[in-house]
Amino acid sequence: MTSCLYECEIMHRRLKPEQKRFDYRIFMLSVDLDEPPKVPFLGLNRFNLFALNDRDHIDLGQPGGIRANLFAWMKQENIDCPADARVRLVTLPRVLGYAFKPVSFYYLSTKEGIPLFSIAEVRNTYHEMKLFLVDGEKEKGWQRRVKKDFYVSPFSDVEDSFHFKLGLPADNWAVNIDNLDSEGVTLVSAIRGKTKPLTGRRLLWYGFKYPLLSLKVIFMIHWQALKLWTRKVPHFAKSAKKESQTDVLRPHSSLTSTDD
Repeated sequence: MTSCLYECEIMHRRLKPEQKRFDYRIFMLSVDLDEPPKVPFLGLNRFNLFALNDRDHIDLGQPGGIRANLFAWMKQENIDCPADARVRLVTLPRVLGYAFKPVSFYYLSTKEGIPLFSIAEVRNTYHEMKLFLVDGEKEKGWQRRVKKDFYVSPFSDVEDSFHFKLGLPADNWAVNIDNLDSEGVTLVSAIRGKTKPLTGRRLLWYGFKYPLLSLKVIFMIHWQALKLWTRKVPHFAKSAKKESQTDVLRPHSSLTSTDD
């Protein structure tokens, strides 16, 4: 499958401490990192209407871009992967130079196309990043429950868990990410995407259909957080439980500061 677009419906449903749901529509890039697409209105490490930029993803200082740094991370984590594995990245694009990417997904397969595993790349509003291996096989994708140990939302404890269910990218693409505390699921997030051809004409149309895409996503997240805060829903400070925020890339000063 060559690089393409996914037009997506996003759903977030909070189950406790109070119930709340919101939905919105976006589109995401699905890019073969071994054969980056070259189409009008999509910049590769340069400004354009939409762009894919190495700086927005895993960076351990390894030359060679996203793929090389992802493999460096896997080596660091003792994850066995063939050197000639294919890598597909599904992510939000930059929009007019601005980037906000709450989660991106790497799908790794053999050169013959046999799926190996997935990696979820989660970012927070402090520009921190953490990668999660998702390798528990299911019928049409991968799933795994794993401790977060990462600050994502002030309304979810860093010691909660993620349950990833990542469908394989095909004509239709489905992702579920649940947040769980010790008593069960607290937040359900879902992505449902339909493939569209990656062409300059479609990107230009999406520039009108989804204007300021990244700003829309970050506004929705902060707007929902503000509504929870005004209802006095219990929340967690970023600087609390520093010791529980582990394997964080690009750590914020709240983690690196020695001040009490």
